[in-house]
This record gives sequence, structure tokens and C-alpha cells, in this order.
Amino acid sequence: MALLSGSKKPAREGCKPMIDPEKLAIILQRHWDSMRLVGNIVIFVILFSLMFFFLHATDITKAVVRDDLDDLGGIPWLYSAVCLIFSILAGFVIQHEWDEWNDFMDAIKGEVHSLRSLWLWSQHIPDLGMQLREAMIRYLSVTIQNEWRAGAPGESEAAGQALAIVQHEAFTLFQHSELRMTTVGIIGDLLRHREHRLHSGQRRMPTMLKVTMGFADGLVIVLSLFIGVEHLWLDFLFTLSIALLAYVVYLVIDDLDHPFRPGMWHVTAKRYEHLLSQLQQSK
Repeated sequence: MALLSGSKKPAREGCKPMIDPEKLAIILQRHWDSMRLVGNIVIFVILFSLMFFFLHATDITKAVVRDDLDDLGGIPWLYSAVCLIFSILAGFVIQHEWDEWNDFMDAIKGEVHSLRSLWLWSQHIPDLGMQLREAMIRYLSVTIQNEWRAGAPGESEAAGQALAIVQHEAFTLFQHSELRMTTVGIIGDLLRHREHRLHSGQRRMPTMLKVTMGFADGLVIVLSLFIGVEHLWLDFLFTLSIALLAYVVYLVIDDLDHPFRPGMWHVTAKRYEHLLSQLQQSK
């Protein structure tokens, strides 16, 4: 009995999860945009595949789409014209949206750079630069809270007032030093980049152009179902490729047109938050 009691093993501790929930949440958040894109593509592929095989199931529906492949006449050429028009239109729109995106990013980087320059110059007068630093912290906090969210109305009155205080403190700090002209230039750049950021963030594709793009995209996808080859699986492969390419092109255009909405091209306030954290730690 003593041996039996001595050989008794201690109770096992609760099994720990193989994956830390916090790490899993961070991984999911980091790759959420990619997962959404993949999810949209998977849904499109499933729906398109159902439409394709429904239309080509001649033994069940008697739709007889494939019986006319030998006598399509000029239909493939007409479909090629539709695809060509869509390609030209999509190319110009994507180029325009990409230029808008780059301008928006340049405005963000320029505004943050101007604020950082003010902070660095204020360190030349450490005893008097505290008020300017506090004003910049206030401006960054209000800007992040009021102007960096989906559906933001544009310029925030509170952010404008906070920026006016930053201007006043900067000119007061450097009014009797050789840095005055440098400060005037930095403030000018700050105002210009901020105005450009607000303008670019609210700029959207004209409604008529977006409707035209959607209509052309729909034509390419739907009409691809009626153009094919004799071999069913080759027909499915090429038709799906054309439709999927048209769908992804529209997703790219729509994503670039909404910079604040979560997506592959999603603008966040990370640069502002990083500078705000540095300013708060420098107190």
C-alpha cells in the first residue's frame, strides 16, 4: 500500500493552449485586410462557378450554350472590343487613383515631418519649448480623434484651433532668434500639407465614372460566360480567369477610392500616433 501511495502522480495542471490568444489576435489583425480580399475572391469564384456550370449543363437545363460554339460568328470579336474598352478605361482610372493615393501619402508625410521639425528646433530652447510641445501634443491628439476615422467630415474645428495655438507658440518662441525665418517656412509647409491632406482625403471618383466602371466590369464578367472553347474545363479555366481579373480590377479601383475604409490600401494615423508618443515621452 505504501508503494502504491508513493507512486501516485501529482494531478496534472490545466493544459495550456498551444496558441496564445493575444498573439493570434495580433496576427489576425495584421493580416485581416488580406483575408478579406481572399474571402471576397473565394465568394466570387464560387458564385461564378455555379453560374458557369448551370449555363453549360446541357443535359440538365437544356440551355445548350455549348452547342453554338462552332457558329459564334463575330461574337468573339465583339467581346474583344468590350474587353478592350474596359481595359483602356480601367487603365486610366487606376493611374488617376494611384496618383491621388501618392499625393495623399505625400501630404501625410509632409505634415508629420513639419511637426517633427518644429519639435526638433524647439529643443534648441529647452526651457521655453515646453509650451510649444504641449500645443503640438494637443493638436496631434485632436487630429487623431476627429480627423482620422472612416466617414470623417473633413476639417475639424477643434483641430484648427489647436493648430492656431501651435502657430502662436512657435512664433512666440522664435521671434527673437535666428530661427524665425526657418520657423515661418516650417509653419507654411505644415499648413500646406494639412490642407492637401484634408482635400485629398475627401476626394472621390465621380459617380458617373464609377457607375460606368461597374457597368463595363459587369459586361466583361457576364458576357465571358457565353464565349468559350469546346473542352469544358479549359472553357471554365479561361472564362474564370477573365471574370476574376475584371473583378479584381474593380476591387482595386474601389479600394483606392476609399483610403479610410479598411482594405489593401488603408491609410491609418500610425505616423501621427508615433510622433505623439515621442512627444509625450520627451516630457
